[in-house]
Amino acid sequence: MFLKQVKCCKTLIATILFIFLTTSVTAQQTENDDDDEEVAATTKLKPFPDSIFKFNVKVPVAKRAGLFSALLPGLGQVYNKQYWKLGVVVAATGAVTGFMIFNTKQYNKYQQAYLGRIDTDPATTDTFTNYQTTDIDLLRKTYRKYVEYTVIAGTVCYLINILDAFTSAHLKTFDMSKNISFKASPYYDTRKQFGMKITIAKK
Repeated sequence: MFLKQVKCCKTLIATILFIFLTTSVTAQQTENDDDDEEVAATTKLKPFPDSIFKFNVKVPVAKRAGLFSALLPGLGQVYNKQYWKLGVVVAATGAVTGFMIFNTKQYNKYQQAYLGRIDTDPATTDTFTNYQTTDIDLLRKTYRKYVEYTVIAGTVCYLINILDAFTSAHLKTFDMSKNISFKASPYYDTRKQFGMKITIAKK
């Protein structure tokens, strides 16, 4: 049970991280290929109004997207108009919340049973007649670890949500032109040694 929950948390975090990071660049490349004229027009846009809650924009602000996701997970993705990512954020939040509720209930149940076993009060009883006190103690400690792992997983997912919103907004203004190429040229440093220098050049 312990290994299954740890593996499930690791799989959840790895899946969310992979989906966010691999699709942001791909989606950006597609948008730039289809909307070259629109991107050129955005350079003439007026500055954003004072209100930070402005979603009808063509060029999102990276810091604002990160702030939205920090305030409410998934809001930054909506601000970036990547609505499908909202479903991923909601699913991850639901999974983490479900694990947290279940593990907390189990921990509290065994914690109360353990306290009843060691309070030296003969009137205190529990329903775990087949368990020894050491067994109950082991179970409560195990579920306490589950709760801690769930908190860590939730924190990681929350940070990934903010990072994805920030990087996705930043990539919308990143130059993904196909005309960008690498150029190699000779290099002569201060130590009088020759070498090769690679620079980015636009055609």
